[in-house]
Amino acid sequence: MRNNRNILIGVLFFVILVMAVAYSAFATQTTLEGNAKIINEWNVKITDVSAQYVSPGCNAGDIQFTDTSVTFNAELANPGDYITYMIMIENQGNMDAVLENVTFIPEETGSSAIIYTIRNPIDSLTAGNTTCALVQVMYDPNTTEMPSKTTRSVTGTIEYKEDIRE
Repeated sequence: MRNNRNILIGVLFFVILVMAVAYSAFATQTTLEGNAKIINEWNVKITDVSAQYVSPGCNAGDIQFTDTSVTFNAELANPGDYITYMIMIENQGNMDAVLENVTFIPEETGSSAIIYTIRNPIDSLTAGNTTCALVQVMYDPNTTEMPSKTTRSVTGTIEYKEDIRE
C-alpha cells in the first residue's frame, strides 16, 4: 500500500513535469503593436465677403478678410441709407459643426446714428456645406440732425464648434 502510494506520487510528479515541459515548448510571447491616427479635420472659415446692397450715394469701402476675420469701411450719406455685407462661411473640414455663439458689439463711443444688425448663419453646418451671415450697417432713419461723431466701429464673432450629437 505504501509502495502503491509512492508509485502514485511518482506518476503524478512525472505528469506535472511533462505538462510543464510541454507548456514551455508551446508557449510563445505575443507582442501587440498598433498606431492610432485622428482622421477628422476641423476647417470652418470665411471664404468670401461682398457688399450685397449699397444705398445710392454711399460707398461700401474696401473689404478685407482672412479665414477668421472681416474688415469693411462703410460710408453712409443720409438717414435711412444702408449697406448690406454678405459673409460666406464654409465648412471645408470633414467634421460637422454647430453654431455656438454670434456677437456683434458696436463701439460705445462711436456715433449712435450708425446701427449694426446681423442675420445669423444657419445653426448646423455639415462638412462640405456653406452658409452666410448678413451684416447691415444703417444710418439711423430717425436722426434729425448731423451727429457730432460720424463713425462707429463694430466687433463681431461667429463661433462654430464640433457637432457631437449622435
